[in-house]
Amino acid sequence: MLVGLPGATEVIGVPSANAKGALMVPAFARTAWAARIAGLCLCLVLAVVTGACSGETKDTAVTADAGPSPSSGCDGSTPSHSGTVSLRHDGMDRSYELVVPDMRPGVPVPLVLGFHGYTGSPQEAALSGLALRALQDGFVAVLPYGSDVDGSTPRYFNIETSDEPLLADDIGFTQAILDDVEADLCIDRTRIYAMGMSNGGMFVSTLACALGERIAAVAPVAGVHVASDCAGRPVPIIATHGTSDVQIPFAESDVGRFEVSGLFEQSAGAQAQRRMFEQVYGTSATSWVESWARHNGCNLDSPEVATVGSAVERTAYVDCDDGADVMLQTVVGGGHDWPTSPTLDATARALAFFQDHPLPRNALEG
Repeated sequence: MLVGLPGATEVIGVPSANAKGALMVPAFARTAWAARIAGLCLCLVLAVVTGACSGETKDTAVTADAGPSPSSGCDGSTPSHSGTVSLRHDGMDRSYELVVPDMRPGVPVPLVLGFHGYTGSPQEAALSGLALRALQDGFVAVLPYGSDVDGSTPRYFNIETSDEPLLADDIGFTQAILDDVEADLCIDRTRIYAMGMSNGGMFVSTLACALGERIAAVAPVAGVHVASDCAGRPVPIIATHGTSDVQIPFAESDVGRFEVSGLFEQSAGAQAQRRMFEQVYGTSATSWVESWARHNGCNLDSPEVATVGSAVERTAYVDCDDGADVMLQTVVGGGHDWPTSPTLDATARALAFFQDHPLPRNALEG
């Protein structure tokens, strides 16, 4: 059950529930979702459309056949508080920040998970603007805290690239979060998404393989990979990476340029983290994205490449199985950060991409 503490919106960089000024993505506006409940056929005008060659917008039809799948929380009264939520999973005390917009009883809304980077915390939500957009656009945001290894390491999320018994079960932790939130709030189970930065981006890539029956699409920023045993359904993915990232290699020519072993202490927990990350650092972001395109059955021969302004290049792999599009947003000269410029607002682009990619009914768990 949820244990909400008032005031968490201030902790994660949200001034108030009525704060104004952030870019709103109409695709996630609460009025549109309420209309879908009524079974109307809508045409939602997206702020930015996936694959657009020059940043232009287009209309996307949403029909009654693509309607929501209400969670069990839709049967009861919907609490309207945001706050810090605690739960115990796998013998560990874990927590996450919950951001709840104004909600109508019985009306399902989307849910977006946001995962911080290595050494980080949900306070990084202030960088992406996800919490504020949730309040403005009418979807629930969940920002988990990574764990440490008995207090001996920085916070992290286990991307499951190596068998490390010391590292946390973060896939199970995510499942526990979704179970709690779906039971307490009215969530559209076909509209659950995940985005993350750096280690968080790698982790949402892990979730795409492990929880494809619950996660509709993912948006990793400055960190992406594909699990070696990824056998799940094709999952839509929009990845963002800077060409001048000095922490995670962008191109194959960058692999081996960065010394990562010195980032970790000599404790057993820190060395387990090092081995986990080394499995990703040996491959570039561009190669990982191409691996996703291969996994999703996309056409690898002729990706669509478009330039937006002078600093952003979008590579879209199309003709993918089950409409599971794969896109790489390359920020020319960009570093290890979350883009928020007028040319590329990574959060707005992710939300627009998410709107285009609900979870297929035949993939929905339960």
